[in-house]
Amino acid sequence: MYATEDVSWCRCAGCGAEAELPAVDAAGVEVPCPDCADPMAVEFSWESAA
Repeated sequence: MYATEDVSWCRCAGCGAEAELPAVDAAGVEVPCPDCADPMAVEFSWESAA
């Protein structure tokens, strides 16, 4: 878990893999799936509680 950053929950359309990524890294960038290399799609984001 990323304690100081906004987080995005992403899912791969190709294989269905899920990943929690820092929102800054996912914003406007195609993040490849670690399992099949298809692009991950952001499903939802949230801000961390500070």
